[in-house]
Amino acid sequence: MKDREFATVARFSSMEQAQVVKAMLDSMGVNNQIVNDIAADILPMLERDIRIIVNTADLPKAKQLMKAKFDKESFKDAWKE
Repeated sequence: MKDREFATVARFSSMEQAQVVKAMLDSMGVNNQIVNDIAADILPMLERDIRIIVNTADLPKAKQLMKAKFDKESFKDAWKE
């Protein structure tokens, strides 16, 4: 039943941040879900606790992806015309 066990891989106070991370995990083949997003949309004045959950089997891969650094300078250099 490991395929039905879930763990939180990240917490956010911004839906936009959560959606960016969700898209990154999706693109790398890690199934994930944003939870608590409805309450955050309905009650924006409250402190948000938006979480991304993954299957526990995917947790090590998701954590590794979350630690990856994005070097903006090298990205800019690679795309100069």
